[in-house]
Amino acid sequence: MERAIDKLILYICAVFVLWRTLTGLTRIVAVYLTLAVAAAVLWLIPKEKRADTESGERDVKLLAAYVIMDASAALILFEPGIAAALPLLVYDLFYSRHLPGLIISGMAYINTLYFHIEKGESSGLFLGFTTTVIFLAVWLSYKTVRLASGERQIRKLRDDDEEQRQKLNRQNEQLLEAKDSEVVTAQLEERNRIAREIHDNVGHTLSRALLQVGALLAIHKEEPVHTELSGVRETLDNAMTSIRSSVHDLHDSSVDLESTVRQIAEPLQESFSVTLETDVSEDMSRELKYGMIGILREAVSNILRHSRNDTVQISILEHPGFYQLIVHDYLSPGGKKRSQPVTGKENSTPGIGLSNIEGRVRTMGGTVRITGDDGFRIFVSVPK
Repeated sequence: MERAIDKLILYICAVFVLWRTLTGLTRIVAVYLTLAVAAAVLWLIPKEKRADTESGERDVKLLAAYVIMDASAALILFEPGIAAALPLLVYDLFYSRHLPGLIISGMAYINTLYFHIEKGESSGLFLGFTTTVIFLAVWLSYKTVRLASGERQIRKLRDDDEEQRQKLNRQNEQLLEAKDSEVVTAQLEERNRIAREIHDNVGHTLSRALLQVGALLAIHKEEPVHTELSGVRETLDNAMTSIRSSVHDLHDSSVDLESTVRQIAEPLQESFSVTLETDVSEDMSRELKYGMIGILREAVSNILRHSRNDTVQISILEHPGFYQLIVHDYLSPGGKKRSQPVTGKENSTPGIGLSNIEGRVRTMGGTVRITGDDGFRIFVSVPK
């Protein structure tokens, strides 16, 4: 918008001088030709870094603008009578930093001075006014360039600020997730502690009471003492059953699959590049959870005893109809096989580990596929 206003001011100045110095059809042609060139160049010189303009389109438009401006400067060079349009041309040339056009325009201005001095015409007002407007054009162009540069800096600062804000938001979300994870871990550890306390203290006390009541039953056969002691033992049995159920529920709910997977994979960290991915809901049953953990333990043990590769990928994923466990150890691109496995000499004889894995998968009602083409790979799929 600033460029359009600047060019309108310069166009009014040019029309004023052309109308005063030219006559007839030449004056009309010069005025309308100046308007056409000013409008064309204003459209052809795009604003820098416009998001809605492709780079190739900008280059083509700029080249067309250069051609028009150079041709106009050359026309003024050979026809000094229309030099009043020179400020408009200088404005666009200075704005676009087109040095060849500025050189031609300078030659045209010098030629105009020479032309009027050589002819001896009294045109001091014309030359003075044109020179003043040229300096005005340079100043307006410089002001517009500085303004555009300031706008670009403001946009850059705004974009940087938005990027920094998004980065801080992501970090804040990560901190909140880490905090939630720590709270959940603390809760699970507390559940484990309570389960152990109940099992070690209350459970053992009830077991001792049951043994004592059993001894009393063996000693006192007479009624009604025997019947009363049997009732006490039945009550203690029910209490023991209830405590065992509560302890199992506490312990099972305190098993965090993700943290357990990290603990199982920890021995691999020193010798392998390990990638872990766990994405399952909390609705996963206790049997499946322990089954996946058991399979993973066997797989990690096999990798430590048999693998000579350098990368391990472990993923436990939940899909709409099934759970999926993948354990894959392989040689990374450009990697080098180690001479022997981590735990010692490689043993090519299949052990019972794979049989245990297959047995666990059958117990869960799933399918397993074990391949050795690209490293050791276990693929387990268990329907929900």
